[in-house]
Amino acid sequence: MTDSLLEGFERALADLCADDAVRRSEAGEGAAAQWAAIDALGYTDALVPTECGGAGLSLSEAFPLFLAAGRAGLSHPFAETAIARAMLAKAGRESAGECIAIAPAAAAGQHIVCRSVPGGALADLVLTQWHGEWLLLPVSAAARTPGIYRPQASASLQWQSAEEAVFRLREDRANLVALCNAAHAAGMAGAMQRVLAMSVAYVNDRQQFGRAISQFQAMQQELSVMAEQTSSSVFAARLGCAADGYLPDPLRAATAKLRACEAGERVAAIAHAVHGAIGITEELALGLFTRRLHEGRSVAGSESYCATLLGDALFAQDSASSQVILDFARNQLAHHA
Repeated sequence: MTDSLLEGFERALADLCADDAVRRSEAGEGAAAQWAAIDALGYTDALVPTECGGAGLSLSEAFPLFLAAGRAGLSHPFAETAIARAMLAKAGRESAGECIAIAPAAAAGQHIVCRSVPGGALADLVLTQWHGEWLLLPVSAAARTPGIYRPQASASLQWQSAEEAVFRLREDRANLVALCNAAHAAGMAGAMQRVLAMSVAYVNDRQQFGRAISQFQAMQQELSVMAEQTSSSVFAARLGCAADGYLPDPLRAATAKLRACEAGERVAAIAHAVHGAIGITEELALGLFTRRLHEGRSVAGSESYCATLLGDALFAQDSASSQVILDFARNQLAHHA
C-alpha cells in the first residue's frame, strides 16, 4: 500500500464520512448513496485478484485501508466487503457493487440466523457458512431485528432456508470466524485511533482553573494509558491481517480480536471519563465510535472464544521448554513472509 493510494482513500473518506454524514448513515439515511460513492473509488476490490479485475493486494497490504475506514467511522462493513469480493471473484462471481457483510450462522428450527451483524442493516448481502458450504444471502429477503448498539445500521438477520442464497461456493481453506476477527480488529483499532485523537483535542481545548486540563498529571496519566492501549491494538490488528493472500491465519486473527476487545473496553471508558457529561451528547461524535468498540466486543469471535482458541493451541504444543509461551508466540503467531 503506497502512501499516495492511502492518502487518496483518506481524503475521500474525510469528505464522505464527515460526522453528520456518519450520523445520517447510522440512522439509515443516505446510506446507499454513501456506499455507492465509496465503492466508486475502487478500493473495495483491493483484494480481488488481478486476473479477476481487482488490485490483487494481500491482506497485509490492504490493512491500512481497513484501519482508515475504522478511523473515519464508515458505517458499512468495508473490510468484510473487500474480503468477500476476493472469495467470490475466485469462485467466478462478478461484483455488482454490493456491500457484503460476513457473519457466522446458527440454526433456528429450519431457518438460518446471523445474529448481531455489524453493518448488516446497511449491507446488500451477507456471506456465511452453512453445512460446509458458503452462502451469499440477500439482506432484502431476511427478517430483521435491530442491533443493540447501532439499531439502524446493524441487525440480526433470519432467512427461511438456504434456498434463498443467490450464490454458493466451496472454500475449505477459509475460516469464517477468522475473517470476522481480522476485519473487526482492524476496524476497532481505527476507531480507537479516532477516539484517542478526539480526547487529546478535547483536553487541550478544555480550560479549568485557568489552564488546559491536559496540563493536569491525572489527565496525562489517563491519556497515556489510552495511547498505549490504542497503539497495541493497531499492532495486533496488523498482525491479524498478516497474510500473503486474502485469508487470515486463525490464531493471529484471534490474537488481534482479543487485544482489540480488551483495549476497546478501557479506551471507551477513559474517553467518556475524560469528556465528562458532554461525551454522551448527540452533538459530539464520540459515541459514534465508542459504540463501535462495544459492538465489536460482542460479535463473532468473543473475548472468551479467542482466549480459548489461543489457550488450546498453546497447550497443544509438544514442548517442554520453560519458554513455551515465547516459543508459541514466535512459532505460531509471528508472520514469516
